[in-house]
Amino acid sequence: MRHLGATAFVVAFTLAAGSLRAQETQIHFFTDVTGVASDDNSEHWAFGLGQYDLFVTSRLADHISFLGESVFEFDGDFVVDVERLIISFAPKKYLRVEVGKQHTPFGYWNTAYHHGTVLQPTIERPTMFLFEDDGGPLPVHTTGLMVDGEDITHLHLGYDILIGNGIGGTPISDNNNAKSYTLALHSQVTSALRIGASAYFDRITAGTPSLDGTPVAETVDRRMVGGFAVYLGPTYELMGEFQHAVDDVPSAPASKTDLSYVYGGYRFDKLVPYVRWDRIHYGATDPYFIRDNLSLVVLGARYDLAATTTVKLEYHHRDTQSGGVANEVAAQVAVGF
Repeated sequence: MRHLGATAFVVAFTLAAGSLRAQETQIHFFTDVTGVASDDNSEHWAFGLGQYDLFVTSRLADHISFLGESVFEFDGDFVVDVERLIISFAPKKYLRVEVGKQHTPFGYWNTAYHHGTVLQPTIERPTMFLFEDDGGPLPVHTTGLMVDGEDITHLHLGYDILIGNGIGGTPISDNNNAKSYTLALHSQVTSALRIGASAYFDRITAGTPSLDGTPVAETVDRRMVGGFAVYLGPTYELMGEFQHAVDDVPSAPASKTDLSYVYGGYRFDKLVPYVRWDRIHYGATDPYFIRDNLSLVVLGARYDLAATTTVKLEYHHRDTQSGGVANEVAAQVAVGF
């Protein structure tokens, strides 16, 4: 699935789908090129290709649709990962049933911005929402069954209820009978303001690799609650999110971890200067997280050359418990077509 044969299959399948059902199938691509320099002597300044994102949507029949997102990226060699694959049945705006692999619906960023970096306001995702294979701490993808809806009542409420394979599972299997559960509720208060809250529950089986690769010694019961407020107006861009995770094991007190970010931007026509602050404080005895507290300040600017082409320039001030302070400069050109 991750080598040349799989890549050829994905491309051939996509082209066939587009030619056979061109009036119902849409195919888009996203990618970026980023350069990073750091004052950390262990890091060399370098250019890097971002994910080459193949995004396909298709209307299969009345109320039935398909969404697929596969990325080509370098991981020792160029490989392909199926990041989202969703079959949906949506008879009403307030009722949609989806099966497949999707972004876990906790918070805002993880469901608003996917793998096309041209769509997101900063070069990288907030640290709390980094993808799993980039070292992210949270299960931002889940394979399972979701029921959701939106635009309910004059409050424009929406909801998500997801049951799926949990931490330690894969897109084709799970390592225990306990499933992960995600519950989310949000309101589009105005056209610019959105608020929401979520809860996540899971059981991590003993023997599951923790984030540093060490097997978890005991079964961990994970519960996590969070919330967000987002304002995206014609001039101001404001976002804030947090998640509070509690990990319980039989032999020790519960460990508590707090993850958050805040973002603010101001638009001058096509130019948007912005600032973002990420903070993660891990429980000192947590059995699953890496326990490497982090504070990251991002100062940057984004220039929209076109609707699907952006240039971003950033300065990063990173402070981690293990590595101390490091300063970085990063630039990115991101496109979609």
